[in-house]
Amino acid sequence: MSDAAHAAVSVHWKWYAVLIGLGVLAVLGAIAAIPTRGKLWQLADGADGRASTSKFQWLLWLVVILFAYSVLWVLRARQGDYAASSQVPVNLLTVLGFSTGTAAAAKGITAGYIQSDRLAKPVAVKGAKGGLIQDDSGVPDLAKLQMVGFTLIAVGIFLWTLGHQIASNPVDTNLPNIDSSLLVLMGISQGGYLGKKLVTFSSPILYPPDQAEAAVGTDVTVTGANLGAPPSGTLPPVGAQLTLDGQPVPNPQWSETSITFTVPGQPPATVKKVSLAAIVMGQKSNNVTLTITPAPAQPGN
Repeated sequence: MSDAAHAAVSVHWKWYAVLIGLGVLAVLGAIAAIPTRGKLWQLADGADGRASTSKFQWLLWLVVILFAYSVLWVLRARQGDYAASSQVPVNLLTVLGFSTGTAAAAKGITAGYIQSDRLAKPVAVKGAKGGLIQDDSGVPDLAKLQMVGFTLIAVGIFLWTLGHQIASNPVDTNLPNIDSSLLVLMGISQGGYLGKKLVTFSSPILYPPDQAEAAVGTDVTVTGANLGAPPSGTLPPVGAQLTLDGQPVPNPQWSETSITFTVPGQPPATVKKVSLAAIVMGQKSNNVTLTITPAPAQPGN
């Protein structure tokens, strides 16, 4: 066989190895699709149905490393070495340990808060806020953004290095390593994410009122989460407020999951939209909209 023919076969086998690596991921995806009913993105969701930042970076590294290991093993087997790789870089083991440990620790912190009634994590409903780089109230979270950013950079460099190894001749069939400085940056970002999660309670969350429109003097109830436990009866927790267009609403009836209040003020001349928000322990919730209707016309007017 000529050198050109040998090179062509080698290139073909490189593509075969990549396809086999993708096939391994496809098989695992098919297995995971059974409990998730085909919604594989749910693998990165938390128990409340929202995207979990720690589970996302754990899943991403797991997929990338499984793909790299499968591709390089096929190329090693093509060269006659069928043994498992015995040279896994320390930094690669560390980053997989980081991602696994961060996901487990984040789960433990949240579970501990819920069990001690310091935090409520309601199941996400359609249109609920929160995500990979946002907290549950929809506000961008710097700790999440930092962790996702460094994770994507590290994964991109890892895949670029893998591609360079596959394209080289002869092929280096050892798993690519991760630069130590980048590993430190990822470790700092994951430590910052867990530290913020450990010392910060989730912001209060409000859901749309039970009625979209109400007149002045009528009672309205808004449900929510992380509203704080009333000290007794239906009084608001110390320092807690419900605001309407930034002004405190007098005498709201408060519970951990709902607030009932009487629409204050004078009836508007026309339909008026106002903004409701809750402030608990110095943290402001998202805004929800209530439409205040004008007073009904009096007979004979």
